[in-house]
Amino acid sequence: MDGNMMSGNGHKSIVVYMVSRHPLETRNEVPPFQWVQRDNGFIEDIQGLVGSFDPSDLSILMDEQPAGSAWITLLDNLVGGRVQTVITHLAPLSPGQRQQLIGVCACSGARLVTPGDGGRNSFLSYRVYRS
Repeated sequence: MDGNMMSGNGHKSIVVYMVSRHPLETRNEVPPFQWVQRDNGFIEDIQGLVGSFDPSDLSILMDEQPAGSAWITLLDNLVGGRVQTVITHLAPLSPGQRQQLIGVCACSGARLVTPGDGGRNSFLSYRVYRS
């Protein structure tokens, strides 16, 4: 999984945007905003959310703090029509950034998958969250 926003076969990509540590988290707690785990079944977690896909179509963009350089890359690629699906947790973003992402996804036709979807975007009938 690299930072390439479009696979070699020309298909639009699936992008997971993550913030490595939310500013309100303490160093001793389990990160509460890690909705999709980066290890121990990552691909299966994503498949449960969006259905079957080619893993080469998946990109991970990670910022140390919300809305850093990976955020700019995400927005640029959304506007450029190179992203089909964005998977992210909206809680680390400011209200303005949330609205920006929702609006850019709507304008570009990209699907936005968040934990607030209430399962509407899930292809699984249930999920087991790993601790």
